[in-house]
Amino acid sequence: MTTPALPDAPRWAALLGGWRAHPGPLHARLTAALRGAITAGQLAPGERLPAERALAALLGVSRSTVVGALDDLAESGWVTRRVGSGTHVSPTAPRRSPVMTLRTPVAVGGPPDDTLDFTIAVPLLTNAQRVRMRGAAQDAFVESVYHPHGLPELRAVLAEVYTREGLATRPEQVVVTSGAQQAISLIAATVLRRGDHALLETPTYFGAIDVFRAAGAELHGVPVGERGVNPDDFARVVRAHRPRLAFLTPTYHNPTGTVLSPRDRGRVAGVIADEALPTIEDDTLYDLGFTDTPPPARLSTHAPGAPIVNVGSLSKLYWAGLRVGWMRVPDAYAGPLGQAKTLADFGGSLPAQHIALHLLSDLDTLRRDRREQVRAARDLLAGLLRAHLPEWSFRTPDGGQYLWIELPTPGASRFTHLAAPYGVRLFPGASMGVEPLPDRYLRLPFTLDPERLPDAVLRLRAAWAEFRARPGSEGLA
Repeated sequence: MTTPALPDAPRWAALLGGWRAHPGPLHARLTAALRGAITAGQLAPGERLPAERALAALLGVSRSTVVGALDDLAESGWVTRRVGSGTHVSPTAPRRSPVMTLRTPVAVGGPPDDTLDFTIAVPLLTNAQRVRMRGAAQDAFVESVYHPHGLPELRAVLAEVYTREGLATRPEQVVVTSGAQQAISLIAATVLRRGDHALLETPTYFGAIDVFRAAGAELHGVPVGERGVNPDDFARVVRAHRPRLAFLTPTYHNPTGTVLSPRDRGRVAGVIADEALPTIEDDTLYDLGFTDTPPPARLSTHAPGAPIVNVGSLSKLYWAGLRVGWMRVPDAYAGPLGQAKTLADFGGSLPAQHIALHLLSDLDTLRRDRREQVRAARDLLAGLLRAHLPEWSFRTPDGGQYLWIELPTPGASRFTHLAAPYGVRLFPGASMGVEPLPDRYLRLPFTLDPERLPDAVLRLRAAWAEFRARPGSEGLA
Protein backbone atom coordinates (compact mmCIF):
# COMPACT_ATOMS: atom_id res chain seq x y z
CA MET A 1 0.00 0.00 0.00
CA THR A 2 1.33 3.44 -0.89
CA THR A 3 1.85 5.65 2.15
CA PRO A 4 0.14 9.05 1.73
CA ALA A 5 2.42 12.06 1.64
CA LEU A 6 2.45 14.22 4.75
CA PRO A 7 2.11 17.92 3.95
CA ASP A 8 4.78 19.97 5.75
CA ALA A 9 6.59 16.87 7.00
CA PRO A 10 9.58 18.92 8.31
CA ARG A 11 7.26 20.94 10.55
CA TRP A 12 5.73 17.80 12.06
CA ALA A 13 9.16 16.21 12.39
CA ALA A 14 10.27 19.22 14.45
CA LEU A 15 7.02 19.46 16.42
CA LEU A 16 7.20 15.84 17.53
CA GLY A 17 10.96 15.62 17.90
CA GLY A 18 11.82 13.64 21.02
CA TRP A 19 8.32 12.24 21.45
CA ARG A 20 9.72 8.82 22.38
CA ALA A 21 11.32 10.32 25.50
CA HIS A 22 7.94 10.37 27.27
CA PRO A 23 7.25 7.41 29.59
CA GLY A 24 4.92 4.52 28.87
CA PRO A 25 3.89 2.55 25.76
CA LEU A 26 4.33 4.15 22.36
CA HIS A 27 0.74 5.33 21.95
CA ALA A 28 0.87 6.98 25.40
CA ARG A 29 4.13 8.75 24.49
CA LEU A 30 2.59 10.11 21.31
CA THR A 31 -0.51 11.18 23.22
CA ALA A 32 1.65 13.13 25.68
CA ALA A 33 3.65 14.79 22.90
CA LEU A 34 0.55 15.95 20.98
CA ARG A 35 -1.15 17.11 24.16
CA GLY A 36 1.97 19.10 25.05
CA ALA A 37 2.02 20.75 21.61
CA ILE A 38 -1.63 21.78 22.00
CA THR A 39 -1.08 23.12 25.52
CA ALA A 40 1.98 25.09 24.40
CA GLY A 41 0.01 26.76 21.60
CA GLN A 42 1.96 25.06 18.83
CA LEU A 43 -1.23 23.46 17.52
CA ALA A 44 -4.08 25.91 17.20
CA PRO A 45 -7.79 25.27 17.88
CA GLY A 46 -9.36 23.80 14.77
CA GLU A 47 -6.03 22.84 13.22
CA ARG A 48 -6.13 19.55 11.35
CA LEU A 49 -3.76 16.78 12.40
CA PRO A 50 -2.08 14.56 9.80
CA ALA A 51 -3.79 11.48 8.44
CA GLU A 52 -3.15 8.36 10.51
CA ARG A 53 -1.05 6.48 7.94
CA ALA A 54 1.02 9.53 7.03
CA LEU A 55 1.79 10.33 10.68
CA ALA A 56 2.62 6.68 11.38
CA ALA A 57 5.04 6.62 8.45
CA LEU A 58 6.74 9.82 9.61
CA LEU A 59 7.25 8.50 13.15
CA GLY A 60 8.18 4.97 12.17
CA VAL A 61 5.31 3.31 14.07
CA SER A 62 2.23 1.32 13.16
CA ARG A 63 -1.07 2.93 12.30
CA SER A 64 -2.58 1.31 15.42
CA THR A 65 -0.13 3.30 17.58
CA VAL A 66 -1.33 6.56 16.04
CA VAL A 67 -4.98 5.52 16.24
CA GLY A 68 -4.55 4.71 19.93
CA ALA A 69 -2.99 8.09 20.63
CA LEU A 70 -5.65 10.03 18.74
CA ASP A 71 -8.45 8.05 20.39
CA ASP A 72 -7.00 8.87 23.83
CA LEU A 73 -6.91 12.56 22.92
CA ALA A 74 -10.47 12.46 21.62
CA GLU A 75 -11.77 10.74 24.75
CA SER A 76 -10.23 13.43 26.95
CA GLY A 77 -11.50 16.32 24.79
CA TRP A 78 -8.24 17.46 23.24
CA VAL A 79 -9.23 16.66 19.65
CA THR A 80 -12.35 15.92 17.67
CA ARG A 81 -12.53 13.05 15.18
CA ARG A 82 -15.02 12.62 12.36
CA VAL A 83 -15.03 10.10 9.55
CA GLY A 84 -14.39 11.90 6.29
CA SER A 85 -13.13 15.14 7.83
CA GLY A 86 -10.19 13.90 9.89
CA THR A 87 -8.87 14.84 13.32
CA HIS A 88 -8.81 18.45 14.52
CA VAL A 89 -7.67 20.21 17.68
CA SER A 90 -10.72 20.83 19.84
CA PRO A 91 -11.85 24.45 20.17
CA THR A 92 -12.14 23.91 23.93
CA ALA A 93 -8.73 22.30 24.47
CA PRO A 94 -6.60 24.06 27.11
CA ARG A 95 -3.86 26.18 25.56
CA ARG A 96 -1.48 29.05 26.10
CA SER A 97 -0.63 31.89 23.74
CA PRO A 98 0.24 30.68 20.23
CA VAL A 99 3.86 29.56 19.79
CA MET A 100 5.67 28.91 16.52
CA THR A 101 7.11 25.50 15.78
CA LEU A 102 10.72 26.56 15.41
CA ARG A 103 12.92 25.36 12.58
CA THR A 104 15.84 25.73 14.99
CA PRO A 105 16.55 22.27 16.49
CA VAL A 106 16.94 23.26 20.13
CA ALA A 107 16.97 20.33 22.55
CA VAL A 108 15.72 21.67 25.89
CA GLY A 109 17.81 20.04 28.58
CA GLY A 110 20.12 18.49 25.98
CA PRO A 111 19.91 15.08 24.31
CA PRO A 112 20.59 11.86 26.26
CA ASP A 113 24.25 11.19 27.05
CA ASP A 114 24.63 8.44 24.45
CA THR A 115 22.96 10.42 21.67
CA LEU A 116 25.19 11.66 18.87
CA ASP A 117 23.79 15.05 17.90
CA PHE A 118 24.07 16.10 14.25
CA THR A 119 21.63 19.01 14.59
CA ILE A 120 23.91 21.73 16.00
CA ALA A 121 27.43 22.56 14.83
CA VAL A 122 29.65 23.83 17.65
CA PRO A 123 33.44 23.58 18.08
CA LEU A 124 34.95 21.27 20.68
CA LEU A 125 37.26 22.80 23.29
CA THR A 126 40.61 21.36 24.30
CA ASN A 127 41.96 21.62 27.85
CA ALA A 128 44.60 24.07 26.64
CA GLN A 129 41.87 26.31 25.22
CA ARG A 130 39.97 26.21 28.52
CA VAL A 131 43.08 27.30 30.42
CA ARG A 132 43.68 30.08 27.90
CA MET A 133 40.15 31.43 28.32
CA ARG A 134 40.34 31.44 32.11
CA GLY A 135 43.50 33.51 31.95
CA ALA A 136 42.10 35.89 29.33
CA ALA A 137 39.04 36.67 31.44
CA GLN A 138 41.01 38.13 34.36
CA ASP A 139 41.03 41.67 32.93
CA ALA A 140 37.23 41.70 32.98
CA PHE A 141 37.09 42.29 36.73
CA VAL A 142 38.88 45.63 36.87
CA GLU A 143 35.79 47.69 36.06
CA SER A 144 32.07 47.70 36.80
CA VAL A 145 30.50 49.70 33.98
CA TYR A 146 28.10 49.04 31.13
CA HIS A 147 29.32 49.01 27.53
CA PRO A 148 26.01 48.87 25.64
CA HIS A 149 27.67 48.65 22.23
CA GLY A 150 30.54 46.46 23.38
CA LEU A 151 33.96 46.69 24.96
CA PRO A 152 35.70 49.65 23.22
CA GLU A 153 38.97 47.75 22.72
CA LEU A 154 37.12 44.82 21.15
CA ARG A 155 35.21 47.10 18.79
CA ALA A 156 38.49 48.69 17.70
CA VAL A 157 40.10 45.31 16.98
CA LEU A 158 37.10 44.16 14.95
CA ALA A 159 37.13 47.42 12.98
CA GLU A 160 40.80 46.81 12.19
CA VAL A 161 40.01 43.29 10.94
CA TYR A 162 37.31 44.54 8.56
CA THR A 163 39.50 47.40 7.33
CA ARG A 164 42.48 45.11 6.75
CA GLU A 165 40.25 42.79 4.69
CA GLY A 166 39.00 45.53 2.38
CA LEU A 167 35.99 47.05 4.16
CA ALA A 168 36.94 50.37 5.75
CA THR A 169 35.38 50.40 9.22
CA ARG A 170 35.49 52.70 12.23
CA PRO A 171 35.11 51.34 15.79
CA GLU A 172 31.80 53.16 16.22
CA GLN A 173 30.39 51.10 13.33
CA VAL A 174 30.87 47.88 15.32
CA VAL A 175 28.24 46.71 17.81
CA VAL A 176 29.12 43.67 19.92
CA THR A 177 26.21 41.27 20.46
CA SER A 178 25.44 38.08 22.37
CA GLY A 179 26.23 35.86 19.40
CA ALA A 180 25.29 36.27 15.77
CA GLN A 181 21.74 35.15 16.50
CA GLN A 182 21.10 38.22 18.63
CA ALA A 183 22.50 40.41 15.87
CA ILE A 184 20.12 38.88 13.33
CA SER A 185 17.21 39.30 15.74
CA LEU A 186 18.02 42.95 16.44
CA ILE A 187 18.30 43.77 12.74
CA ALA A 188 15.01 42.05 11.92
CA ALA A 189 13.22 43.74 14.83
CA THR A 190 14.55 47.12 13.74
CA VAL A 191 13.83 46.84 10.01
CA LEU A 192 10.83 44.54 9.61
CA ARG A 193 7.16 45.15 10.37
CA ARG A 194 4.43 42.54 10.31
CA GLY A 195 3.36 41.89 6.73
CA ASP A 196 6.64 43.08 5.20
CA HIS A 197 8.33 40.93 2.57
CA ALA A 198 11.76 39.43 3.30
CA LEU A 199 14.20 37.59 1.04
CA LEU A 200 16.49 34.70 1.95
CA GLU A 201 18.42 32.02 0.12
CA THR A 202 16.74 28.63 0.02
CA PRO A 203 17.93 26.57 1.75
CA THR A 204 19.39 28.78 4.45
CA TYR A 205 20.18 29.09 8.15
CA PHE A 206 17.15 28.02 10.20
CA GLY A 207 17.78 30.70 12.86
CA ALA A 208 17.25 33.44 10.29
CA ILE A 209 14.08 31.78 9.02
CA ASP A 210 12.67 31.64 12.55
CA VAL A 211 13.56 35.26 13.32
CA PHE A 212 11.94 36.54 10.12
CA ARG A 213 8.83 34.39 10.71
CA ALA A 214 8.55 35.69 14.28
CA ALA A 215 8.67 39.24 12.94
CA GLY A 216 5.58 38.48 10.86
CA ALA A 217 7.33 38.80 7.52
CA GLU A 218 6.29 37.05 4.34
CA LEU A 219 9.32 35.07 3.22
CA HIS A 220 10.58 34.61 -0.34
CA GLY A 221 13.44 32.34 -1.35
CA VAL A 222 16.17 32.55 -3.97
CA PRO A 223 17.46 29.07 -4.87
CA VAL A 224 21.06 28.20 -4.07
CA GLY A 225 22.81 26.34 -6.87
CA GLU A 226 26.29 24.84 -7.10
CA ARG A 227 27.78 28.35 -7.25
CA GLY A 228 25.46 30.05 -4.80
CA VAL A 229 22.55 32.30 -5.73
CA ASN A 230 22.10 33.32 -9.33
CA PRO A 231 22.27 37.15 -9.52
CA ASP A 232 19.49 37.21 -12.12
CA ASP A 233 17.22 35.17 -9.83
CA PHE A 234 18.10 37.48 -6.95
CA ALA A 235 17.23 40.58 -8.97
CA ARG A 236 13.99 39.03 -10.19
CA VAL A 237 12.77 38.19 -6.67
CA VAL A 238 13.79 41.60 -5.34
CA ARG A 239 11.89 43.45 -8.05
CA ALA A 240 8.86 41.19 -7.86
CA HIS A 241 8.35 41.44 -4.08
CA ARG A 242 10.18 44.60 -2.97
CA PRO A 243 11.50 43.03 0.27
CA ARG A 244 12.34 45.18 3.26
CA LEU A 245 15.21 42.93 4.37
CA ALA A 246 17.42 40.23 2.84
CA PHE A 247 19.65 37.59 4.42
CA LEU A 248 22.60 36.14 2.47
CA THR A 249 25.56 33.88 3.23
CA PRO A 250 27.80 34.26 0.18
CA THR A 251 30.86 32.61 1.78
CA TYR A 252 30.69 28.89 2.73
CA HIS A 253 26.94 28.98 2.67
CA ASN A 254 24.99 27.21 5.41
CA PRO A 255 24.11 24.43 4.62
CA THR A 256 25.48 23.83 1.09
CA GLY A 257 29.03 25.19 1.52
CA THR A 258 28.88 27.11 -1.76
CA VAL A 259 30.91 30.28 -2.36
CA LEU A 260 29.60 33.11 -4.51
CA SER A 261 32.15 34.22 -7.11
CA PRO A 262 33.61 37.76 -7.07
CA ARG A 263 31.76 38.58 -10.29
CA ASP A 264 28.42 37.40 -8.94
CA ARG A 265 29.05 39.22 -5.66
CA GLY A 266 29.47 42.43 -7.60
CA ARG A 267 26.19 41.87 -9.44
CA VAL A 268 24.25 41.01 -6.27
CA ALA A 269 25.76 43.97 -4.43
CA GLY A 270 24.75 46.22 -7.34
CA VAL A 271 21.12 45.14 -6.99
CA ILE A 272 21.24 45.77 -3.24
CA ALA A 273 22.68 49.24 -3.79
CA ASP A 274 20.28 50.14 -6.61
CA GLU A 275 17.25 49.02 -4.61
CA ALA A 276 18.55 50.37 -1.26
CA LEU A 277 17.72 46.93 0.17
CA PRO A 278 18.80 46.41 3.80
CA THR A 279 20.76 43.15 3.75
CA ILE A 280 22.39 40.94 6.36
CA GLU A 281 25.65 39.40 5.13
CA ASP A 282 26.33 36.39 7.36
CA ASP A 283 30.09 36.20 7.98
CA THR A 284 29.99 33.52 10.67
CA LEU A 285 31.67 30.90 8.44
CA TYR A 286 33.94 33.33 6.59
CA ASP A 287 37.05 32.14 8.46
CA LEU A 288 36.54 28.43 7.81
CA GLY A 289 38.03 27.88 4.37
CA PHE A 290 40.09 24.73 3.78
CA THR A 291 42.19 25.74 0.78
CA ASP A 292 45.25 27.97 0.48
CA THR A 293 43.19 30.47 -1.51
CA PRO A 294 41.43 33.03 0.69
CA PRO A 295 37.71 33.55 0.16
CA PRO A 296 36.52 36.34 -2.12
CA ALA A 297 36.14 39.79 -0.61
CA ARG A 298 32.91 40.29 1.32
CA LEU A 299 29.77 41.23 -0.54
CA SER A 300 29.73 44.60 1.22
CA THR A 301 33.13 45.58 -0.23
CA HIS A 302 31.54 45.64 -3.69
CA ALA A 303 29.07 48.34 -2.60
CA PRO A 304 30.50 50.18 0.44
CA GLY A 305 27.62 52.65 0.48
CA ALA A 306 24.88 49.99 0.34
CA PRO A 307 22.80 49.15 3.44
CA ILE A 308 24.62 45.87 4.12
CA VAL A 309 25.11 44.82 7.75
CA ASN A 310 27.89 42.27 8.25
CA VAL A 311 27.30 39.81 11.09
CA GLY A 312 30.12 37.77 12.63
CA SER A 313 30.74 35.56 15.62
CA LEU A 314 33.31 33.51 17.52
CA SER A 315 30.84 30.65 17.91
CA LYS A 316 32.06 28.77 14.84
CA LEU A 317 35.66 29.94 14.99
CA TYR A 318 36.32 29.12 18.64
CA TRP A 319 33.52 28.28 21.07
CA ALA A 320 29.75 28.84 21.01
CA GLY A 321 29.63 29.18 24.80
CA LEU A 322 31.32 32.58 24.63
CA ARG A 323 28.20 34.08 23.03
CA VAL A 324 30.22 36.87 21.43
CA GLY A 325 29.05 38.14 18.07
CA TRP A 326 29.00 41.49 16.34
CA MET A 327 27.49 43.69 13.66
CA ARG A 328 29.45 45.89 11.27
CA VAL A 329 26.81 48.59 10.72
CA PRO A 330 26.51 51.15 7.88
CA ASP A 331 26.28 54.70 9.17
CA ALA A 332 22.60 55.02 8.24
CA TYR A 333 21.72 52.18 10.63
CA ALA A 334 24.18 52.89 13.43
CA GLY A 335 21.63 54.86 15.46
CA PRO A 336 18.67 52.47 15.24
CA LEU A 337 20.71 49.29 15.72
CA GLY A 338 22.80 50.79 18.50
CA GLN A 339 19.62 51.79 20.29
CA ALA A 340 18.12 48.33 19.79
CA LYS A 341 21.18 46.71 21.37
CA THR A 342 21.11 49.10 24.32
CA LEU A 343 17.45 48.38 24.99
CA ALA A 344 18.02 44.63 24.68
CA ASP A 345 20.53 44.17 27.48
CA PHE A 346 22.73 47.24 28.24
CA GLY A 347 25.73 45.27 26.98
CA GLY A 348 27.11 41.76 26.87
CA SER A 349 29.27 39.81 29.32
CA LEU A 350 32.58 41.55 30.06
CA PRO A 351 34.48 38.30 30.76
CA ALA A 352 33.36 36.90 27.40
CA GLN A 353 34.37 40.09 25.58
CA HIS A 354 37.80 40.18 27.23
CA ILE A 355 38.32 36.56 26.17
CA ALA A 356 37.29 37.50 22.63
CA LEU A 357 39.70 40.45 22.66
CA HIS A 358 42.52 38.14 23.71
CA LEU A 359 41.68 35.56 21.03
CA LEU A 360 41.37 38.11 18.23
CA SER A 361 44.78 39.54 19.02
CA ASP A 362 46.19 36.47 17.24
CA LEU A 363 43.48 35.95 14.64
CA ASP A 364 45.73 34.28 12.07
CA THR A 365 46.71 31.50 14.48
CA LEU A 366 43.12 31.13 15.63
CA ARG A 367 41.93 30.70 12.05
CA ARG A 368 44.71 28.27 11.16
CA ASP A 369 44.13 26.03 14.18
CA ARG A 370 40.38 25.90 13.65
CA ARG A 371 40.69 25.23 9.93
CA GLU A 372 43.04 22.30 10.51
CA GLN A 373 40.71 20.82 13.10
CA VAL A 374 37.58 21.16 10.96
CA ARG A 375 39.24 20.06 7.72
CA ALA A 376 40.39 16.79 9.30
CA ALA A 377 36.89 16.11 10.64
CA ARG A 378 35.36 16.91 7.24
CA ASP A 379 37.64 14.43 5.48
CA LEU A 380 36.97 11.75 8.10
CA LEU A 381 33.18 12.09 7.92
CA ALA A 382 33.17 12.24 4.11
CA GLY A 383 35.31 9.11 3.89
CA LEU A 384 33.16 7.18 6.36
CA LEU A 385 29.96 8.09 4.52
CA ARG A 386 31.38 7.07 1.15
CA ALA A 387 32.49 3.75 2.61
CA HIS A 388 29.34 2.86 4.56
CA LEU A 389 26.55 4.80 2.83
CA PRO A 390 27.70 5.06 -0.79
CA GLU A 391 24.18 5.76 -2.05
CA TRP A 392 24.11 9.07 -0.18
CA SER A 393 25.19 11.95 -2.44
CA PHE A 394 27.12 15.04 -1.39
CA ARG A 395 29.78 17.46 -2.56
CA THR A 396 32.82 17.93 -0.33
CA PRO A 397 32.82 21.67 0.45
CA ASP A 398 35.90 23.90 0.43
CA GLY A 399 34.85 25.49 3.69
CA GLY A 400 32.19 25.78 6.35
CA GLN A 401 31.02 23.06 8.73
CA TYR A 402 28.48 20.93 6.89
CA LEU A 403 27.88 18.20 4.38
CA TRP A 404 24.63 18.72 2.48
CA ILE A 405 23.42 15.18 1.93
CA GLU A 406 20.94 14.15 -0.76
CA LEU A 407 19.24 10.82 -0.06
CA PRO A 408 18.37 8.52 -2.97
CA THR A 409 14.70 8.45 -1.91
CA PRO A 410 12.42 11.05 -0.29
CA GLY A 411 11.46 10.83 3.36
CA ALA A 412 14.31 12.55 5.21
CA SER A 413 11.91 13.81 7.89
CA ARG A 414 10.74 10.27 8.53
CA PHE A 415 14.33 9.04 8.63
CA THR A 416 15.18 11.53 11.38
CA HIS A 417 12.59 9.86 13.62
CA LEU A 418 13.70 6.37 12.68
CA ALA A 419 17.32 7.25 13.51
CA ALA A 420 16.47 8.51 17.00
CA PRO A 421 16.24 5.03 18.63
CA TYR A 422 19.72 4.34 17.23
CA GLY A 423 21.03 7.25 19.29
CA VAL A 424 21.46 9.73 16.42
CA ARG A 425 19.78 13.13 16.40
CA LEU A 426 19.25 14.46 12.86
CA PHE A 427 17.79 17.52 11.20
CA PRO A 428 15.71 17.29 7.99
CA GLY A 429 17.15 19.58 5.36
CA ALA A 430 13.70 20.58 4.12
CA SER A 431 13.31 22.61 7.33
CA MET A 432 15.96 24.95 5.94
CA GLY A 433 13.85 25.73 2.90
CA VAL A 434 12.21 29.11 2.51
CA GLU A 435 10.36 27.76 -0.49
CA PRO A 436 9.37 24.05 -0.32
CA LEU A 437 12.36 21.75 -0.72
CA PRO A 438 12.19 18.05 -1.60
CA ASP A 439 12.19 16.05 1.62
CA ARG A 440 15.36 14.16 0.73
CA TYR A 441 18.12 16.27 2.28
CA LEU A 442 20.05 16.08 5.55
CA ARG A 443 22.52 18.58 6.95
CA LEU A 444 25.39 16.78 8.69
CA PRO A 445 27.93 18.98 10.49
CA PHE A 446 31.44 17.60 10.86
CA THR A 447 31.90 19.05 14.35
CA LEU A 448 31.28 15.92 16.42
CA ASP A 449 34.22 14.51 18.36
CA PRO A 450 36.24 12.75 15.60
CA GLU A 451 36.65 9.73 17.86
CA ARG A 452 32.88 9.29 17.80
CA LEU A 453 32.33 9.80 14.08
CA PRO A 454 32.94 6.13 13.12
CA ASP A 455 30.30 5.02 15.63
CA ALA A 456 27.94 7.75 14.41
CA VAL A 457 28.18 6.59 10.79
CA LEU A 458 27.65 2.95 11.78
CA ARG A 459 24.48 4.00 13.63
CA LEU A 460 23.36 5.93 10.56
CA ARG A 461 23.99 2.89 8.39
CA ALA A 462 21.92 0.65 10.69
CA ALA A 463 19.07 3.17 10.78
CA TRP A 464 19.23 3.56 6.99
CA ALA A 465 19.03 -0.20 6.50
CA GLU A 466 15.84 -0.31 8.56
CA PHE A 467 14.48 2.72 6.72
CA ARG A 468 15.01 1.06 3.35
CA ALA A 469 13.50 -2.19 4.58
CA ARG A 470 10.41 -0.46 5.96
CA PRO A 471 9.41 2.29 3.53
CA GLY A 472 5.84 2.35 4.88
CA SER A 473 4.20 1.87 8.23
CA GLU A 474 3.27 -1.78 7.87
CA GLY A 475 4.74 -4.13 10.41
CA LEU A 476 6.03 -1.41 12.71
CA ALA A 477 5.66 -1.48 16.47
